[in-house]
Amino acid sequence: MIGLTRLLWWDLVLQIRQGFWFAALFALLPGLGILLSISQTQADFILPAILFFDVSIAGTLFMAGVFFFEKRERSIYGLAVTPIQTWQWLASKLISLTLICMAMTLVLVVLKKGYAVSWGLLLIATVCGGVLFSLFGFILAVPFEKFLNFFTAFAPFFLVMELPGLIFFGIEHPLYWAIPTHSTLLLMRGAFGAVSMTTFWIALGVQLVWIAACFVGCLWAFHRYVVDRREG
Repeated sequence: MIGLTRLLWWDLVLQIRQGFWFAALFALLPGLGILLSISQTQADFILPAILFFDVSIAGTLFMAGVFFFEKRERSIYGLAVTPIQTWQWLASKLISLTLICMAMTLVLVVLKKGYAVSWGLLLIATVCGGVLFSLFGFILAVPFEKFLNFFTAFAPFFLVMELPGLIFFGIEHPLYWAIPTHSTLLLMRGAFGAVSMTTFWIALGVQLVWIAACFVGCLWAFHRYVVDRREG
């Protein structure tokens, strides 16, 4: 755990230096502008959607950005000759990037809604969303050599992952459950009382299964596209 703690501290420092936190501040401005321009009743309805969208963007793109930065610096290829294990490297990225997602959520919620929120449920929703989308970001980025090439996979994937958001337009369908991010959105809505607690806990169980599966997938992808290429 000492190795993970040190790696996490270093990741936090690097992400601040590389401007990830500034980028997060810039990314939440459109959503904040929308929230501040509408009534509280309207904001209560749309806030989960804005949080869902911001967390999805930050988690996916920031993880891809971290990966390509370390790939360019070739520091990621040095893991094989250090005591750091792959799961520690991945866990550090997930924790540090989820902290950014949590900060974005805190700013948006407090500035519009104040502190009258179920913070425990919101924390669960934000952490799960941040982790899941960060895992998506790594899985999508790791096969590609450059960040721009990554967008060829990101655009259609992101479109599909955002489909559950059609709920806010009155378009609902049971097949949404086949999309991993449906449970993420249910958690966000549940944090604001928009779904029952039974639905919230079912969504949490589904979300944890998806997170576990994607984490294993990331470990496989790391070995397939990073370790094998380095050795080859």
